[in-house]
Amino acid sequence: RLFDSLAGWYRLSFMKKYTLLLLTFPLAVLILTGCSDPDPVKVYVTPTPIILPSPSATPVAAEITLVNAQSTPSDITPQPTPLPPPPGVNFGPIVAPNYTPEPLHTPLPATVTVQPCRVIIAAAQVSIYQSPDRASSVIGTALVRERLVVQQVTTDAAGVMWASANGGWLPLSDAGIEIAQLDSVRACEILTGREQNTMLMGLHIINDTANADVLAFVQRMVQSGHPLGSVKGLNSTEPMLNQIKEMSPQTVIIYRSLLNTNFEGLSNCPPNIFDVPDPIITAQDWMAGLKYYWDQVDADYFELFNECPASMEWIAQFSIESMRIANEQGRCLLLFSFPGGNPDMQYFNDLLPAYQYAVDHACQPGRTHGIALHAWSLEDDRMASESDVWIAFRHRILYERLLLTLPAAANLPVYLTEMGIGGGTFMPPCDTIVRDVLQYTYQVEEDPYVKGFNVWSIGTGAQWYDITPCLPALGDSLISYYNSTP
Repeated sequence: RLFDSLAGWYRLSFMKKYTLLLLTFPLAVLILTGCSDPDPVKVYVTPTPIILPSPSATPVAAEITLVNAQSTPSDITPQPTPLPPPPGVNFGPIVAPNYTPEPLHTPLPATVTVQPCRVIIAAAQVSIYQSPDRASSVIGTALVRERLVVQQVTTDAAGVMWASANGGWLPLSDAGIEIAQLDSVRACEILTGREQNTMLMGLHIINDTANADVLAFVQRMVQSGHPLGSVKGLNSTEPMLNQIKEMSPQTVIIYRSLLNTNFEGLSNCPPNIFDVPDPIITAQDWMAGLKYYWDQVDADYFELFNECPASMEWIAQFSIESMRIANEQGRCLLLFSFPGGNPDMQYFNDLLPAYQYAVDHACQPGRTHGIALHAWSLEDDRMASESDVWIAFRHRILYERLLLTLPAAANLPVYLTEMGIGGGTFMPPCDTIVRDVLQYTYQVEEDPYVKGFNVWSIGTGAQWYDITPCLPALGDSLISYYNSTP
């Protein structure tokens, strides 16, 4: 190619060469002038999920291959996200040494409380009635763009939804035209019956060493009227998970089993994944091996694997075959389980066939397979709730992309099955963990497609930090949070 370029330049006439030089010289001067500025102006740009890059990656060993080797033609091509973690590191964020997280777009209030359901007035003026019936007395009005706190929602005989606000009732539509709408927050999902009235926070349990503490915590949340949203458990937690389901039927049980692959011992991922084995055969073998363990747990979701370094195209085909087998077994899966800061949005479209399969093939009547993601902060002294969108709130980036590429999949259930501070080995103070949980809850309430997050982690005897001693204080704060009034 270099030879062809030189030959092409030689073939140009003198006048063409001269013209090109005249055009190029001023541009070069401008570039050199800009580069020589001793006091450049600092510009701060707020990234968007469409065109800006993910944060830079931590350098890793040269032999580690890229997670995403397959390209996807797309008009949306931010820079790729980090390389996979080194062998033996199976959780958490990927940290760049000089990376400064972007500040939160909306500063958090000093004290966070449940974000209430609100109705937003869309018409110039809407009447407020004494009861959810247009034949009842009008007791007030609401004007366009007003936001009123909603206490109750009902539907009349004609199928019109009404919201109770400002001491009365207002209809959300008139003659089929929308005149008001409910806000997109979890509280509205609960009021309309689309979501169970549980908390967003859940636990991530790595073993059964804290069995008594966990069961006491679950029971306390049930008695408070605010059941735990979800509990994720690994191998050895099977009896505990079944007990939790009996104590708190509303709590979603998520189970993930490591598998002895006879190649690498107990593993989070299928064997020889770096060799790119056939995804269909690999899924069949992997699902067959997991069945023995999965049969021991009455789980709502089974997490398929954990942070596996493969291309998006391979993961999509592996996931489709796994969903097919799970459907035959009557099981619902949580797919992907990407580490913090992933997946690579440059190759995200390679996952769309798996999303489409999940939309088209229900795992049980009225239920679909879901998505598992991990959310971590970048540093041991930085809370996840105060990290940036690319790492701790990457679900929002995926949601926006799905709205553009496959809207039917945008509202598949998402569980953030690992959520924690730093790298999971340095134990933060309990008051920091409590504050992070409350702030993260407050923020994720704005994302109704996120059904829960599982705080890292419960269980001793591993290198990871154990938040079991924080459970009493966490229970106090959660009960106070959910009992507060807007």
